[in-house]
Amino acid sequence: MKSELDDGFGGAVIVFKDVTDVVDALAAKDELVANVSHEFGSPLTSILGNIDLVLRGDQELQPATRLGLEVAERNAERLRALVEDLLSSAAAVESVHLRRTDLAGLVENSLVSARAQADAAHVGLVADVPAPLWANADPLRLGQALDNLVSNAIKYSPGGGLVTIRAERNDGWVQLEVKDTGMGMTTDESARIFTRFFRTNAARQAAIPGVGLGLSITKSIVERHGGSISCSSEPGSGSTFTVALPAGQPQEPSQAGAPALY
Repeated sequence: MKSELDDGFGGAVIVFKDVTDVVDALAAKDELVANVSHEFGSPLTSILGNIDLVLRGDQELQPATRLGLEVAERNAERLRALVEDLLSSAAAVESVHLRRTDLAGLVENSLVSARAQADAAHVGLVADVPAPLWANADPLRLGQALDNLVSNAIKYSPGGGLVTIRAERNDGWVQLEVKDTGMGMTTDESARIFTRFFRTNAARQAAIPGVGLGLSITKSIVERHGGSISCSSEPGSGSTFTVALPAGQPQEPSQAGAPALY
């Protein structure tokens, strides 16, 4: 005997899953980030104000002292930009102000800023970037993204490791690559590495400091530039982060030169 249901829709199973705890946990993370970011505001303003007084004052500064203060000022400005991003939106960078920017100069600034961290970790820094290398970019925001990539590469590399930055222009795009010789990650982890608050198992087990926000913000900055960022990695073989950006106006003649050590 044939049932009336054999030729048609026979019913449905509806499954409900309570995600209240997940939503509450994410909201708590956002609130924590916002509160901590707010507390950074006043100290940063004081730091920047005092650095400015010394740099623009009448006293003569030794070249090494001036360089150190300029590095501190530049990084404090980027930290303030990060705080403002986290306060306005815990997930994204709200805006970028594009102009013709020499990426070779940004790379040099980033490596000078990272020199102390690299020395402390006994990690070498090498740059292979033609100068000038023009792109349509926000130098503050892109510098922030580059600092994140270089700092991460140093942080996850062992003593005696090497961080290499390469860049080139190709068919209207500028491609920038940050490569390390660190612990690497699995294919699944590299696919999730730009997710907010995500950290690899190896990073947690090694107790490497971090909250998992830097790469998410870096991705937002790159995408606001109309670009893209990707990661390739294998456990124990290091990681390579590749950024592609619109080059903008025609390139001026550049000097490739030899790779520079920092």
